[in-house]
Amino acid sequence: MPATTHLPGDTPPYSWHLALGETIDRAELHHRYGGRIHPRISPSRVTPNVFLFTTPAEPAGLFDGWTGEHVHFTGEGGTTGTDQVLTHGNKSVLHHHDEGRTLRLFHQRPDTMAVTYLGRLHLDTDRPYLWADAPGAPRRPLEIARRLVFRLRPVCSPPPSVLPSVPTADTAPQVRAEAAPAHLPNPSPAQRAAAKLLAAYSRYLRAVHATELIHYRMRPAGALTELSTHHDSTRNELVAVRPTLARTAVWAALGELQDLARFMDPQPARALLLPSEPDGDLAGLLHHADVSAIWPLDRYRFARTQPQNDAEDR
Repeated sequence: MPATTHLPGDTPPYSWHLALGETIDRAELHHRYGGRIHPRISPSRVTPNVFLFTTPAEPAGLFDGWTGEHVHFTGEGGTTGTDQVLTHGNKSVLHHHDEGRTLRLFHQRPDTMAVTYLGRLHLDTDRPYLWADAPGAPRRPLEIARRLVFRLRPVCSPPPSVLPSVPTADTAPQVRAEAAPAHLPNPSPAQRAAAKLLAAYSRYLRAVHATELIHYRMRPAGALTELSTHHDSTRNELVAVRPTLARTAVWAALGELQDLARFMDPQPARALLLPSEPDGDLAGLLHHADVSAIWPLDRYRFARTQPQNDAEDR
């Protein structure tokens, strides 16, 4: 039997005729139940529904997926490289309960207008959404902006055909050591240069100091995305890598080290691996920030400064 739902006020009831797993043309869906045909989040004006279209294979649905407890659903907006905000469609998701609306999830097939119904959802009442960092646009991967990630619970049963997602680090930060990745998929020239610099420094540490750099991945409590760093356990030193002396790159590295050092106990020293010796002003900046500079002298040797008046290591 189709479900019959009463609208607020004097509006007559409507019947919901789609079954779980049923596929329909999106234009037909909106003809029957209202809503707009293009956005990821489509509130209806003629039925008490907010339609959500998950697209986990596309940049707009970067964080979409099933954690085993929640459906993660990436918000909409921010296509110009700005942060997403809790307005328009995002606002309709956030206030769906107060407005008497039902969240209905669909899987949007790539490059088609066919959508598959995955069921009813409601927002998690304890933590309805998270923020995550992501590229502002596919063609501008270095421009990072904040993305909304809604935490949705199925009303009846786990939704079918939703790709797995990383659960939220709810209670405590997660820190784990692992081997450094051998390569990145489709690395940029800067990523290749950083990897080459890091590999040379790792060889130097093994040959001269008989130690290894340990690669760490860290996820703050309540976060979806992981942070990564390198740790010299002999020195108890976090090492960030930048293949350039550009000041904005150095600023970003200083913030990275400041952020990640919070997760280590005891508190580590901090160092920045650079392609060449920093000039006097940058060296002064690093000294002021209590960060060592490390750079190659040749293929086999590295030099360093020590902000705590230690001797150079050559």
